[in-house]
Amino acid sequence: MADVAVAAALRSGARLVVIEAPGGCGKTFQGAAFAADICPTLGPGRLLILTHTHAACDVFGNRTRGLTGLEIRTIDSLIGQIAEAYPEPGVILGALPDYDRNSRWAAGLLKRRPFIADMLARRYPMVICDEHQDASPEQHAVIEALHGAGARVRAFFDPMQRIYGAGANAVQSQADDDRLAAFQSVADISESLDVPHRWRGGGEDLGDWILENRTRLAGGGKLRLTGVLPRGLNVVFAENSAQRNLGFRLDTRDRRPLDPDLKGIQSLLILSHYNETVRAIRAYLSRSMPIWEGHTRSALPPLAERLAGCADDAAAAAHAAVAFVQEVCTGFSDSQFATRFRAEVAGGCATPARGKPAQIQALARLIVDQPNHTGVGAFLRGLYGAIKDQAGFAGIHIDYPREFWEAVRLGAAPDPQTGLVEQAHRNAHTCRLPPARAISTIHKAKGLEAPNVLIMPCDGTTFRERDRRLLYVAVSRASRSLTLVVSRSNPSPIIEI
Repeated sequence: MADVAVAAALRSGARLVVIEAPGGCGKTFQGAAFAADICPTLGPGRLLILTHTHAACDVFGNRTRGLTGLEIRTIDSLIGQIAEAYPEPGVILGALPDYDRNSRWAAGLLKRRPFIADMLARRYPMVICDEHQDASPEQHAVIEALHGAGARVRAFFDPMQRIYGAGANAVQSQADDDRLAAFQSVADISESLDVPHRWRGGGEDLGDWILENRTRLAGGGKLRLTGVLPRGLNVVFAENSAQRNLGFRLDTRDRRPLDPDLKGIQSLLILSHYNETVRAIRAYLSRSMPIWEGHTRSALPPLAERLAGCADDAAAAAHAAVAFVQEVCTGFSDSQFATRFRAEVAGGCATPARGKPAQIQALARLIVDQPNHTGVGAFLRGLYGAIKDQAGFAGIHIDYPREFWEAVRLGAAPDPQTGLVEQAHRNAHTCRLPPARAISTIHKAKGLEAPNVLIMPCDGTTFRERDRRLLYVAVSRASRSLTLVVSRSNPSPIIEI
């Protein structure tokens, strides 16, 4: 059995073991069980588990709670520590880490100064690399340096889950595939997991279908929705009638088969490709389900960067605030709010106003009085109050409430970048899982699983030829039931109907 062979390979004396681990086939179970066995044998050294996301750190942390002699961290944090201890000459480290630059510097440094890798290998004689398909060339070089210095490495990877930062073009995608293949070819032991643990206890048919279609997609074929479908798989044919690009809407007839799920109380994770579509789905469902924000933030870092360069420029602060609000909220349009708001700030709120313009002016004055991150924080808090209490602001909806309130808290920090670092640190050490019913992009759902998953829309706009891996990641999140909302008029080229 693959489970037995993989367990033996992990515990062997081999210096490099590489395991191909499809989603749901027991990678975390194997890694955690191995950690429990190996940690007591490392003496003064420690087992280092390197992940690519804080969510994965949470998962491994939950599975290894109570173990001593273990560190779990993102590979970016390890690289950042190296860059901080041995800084690049002439480079002043900012409050916000430059992950790509740090990776390039650390990879070159470990090659030029092997004693640093030697010290790390003595501290971490055993390293587990999680989701190694997501490693950049520089991150991969850091792992190779640790291995070359004597650390034993256990790397789990799944080429079909490489959806972050890879494949920007065909040449880069091929280079990433070649690097993984070369890494696997030089391993002392190479194994594959193929037991569908995620689907045990009632989802076996679905699990077998998902793994079968993983092979089909990897080989250039299509996700097959023809013939006899497995128990737990539902296909609903419906057309996205939204007129706006990446929007979402179904007519009443097409929606009817989905209503038991959409209006029910059972757990449900709705997945789609694009942020714009996720927000449109939430609006279509009358905002009855929250968006899963995950650990990463897209609007907050640009806000902090813009505010750091404002230098008490009220107009610049207003532009930064508007850009942030329009990213995390719907309804704060230029025509209804933003144009008037920016004009009030530019004019110093000097013109008398009544009604809704006066309410917008009151918010603008918060930035005029404090033309910096503190004023923007006050504006955001005031905007929240206006949405709650003022009828004219009722059309504004906060789609990303965690990120919104993190921006409010920037206002209390000494400066915006310090506030952002503090918030990122807080997020990194906070274990969060999605609510039972939520909407998410597929990227943010990577690493998660849910009993019931609904993917929509499955059409040619959402899943193109280049999106094979993304489609596989989406379908493999489901452990009991999977529903695909499929288009006949705009079919996806990677779905067979």
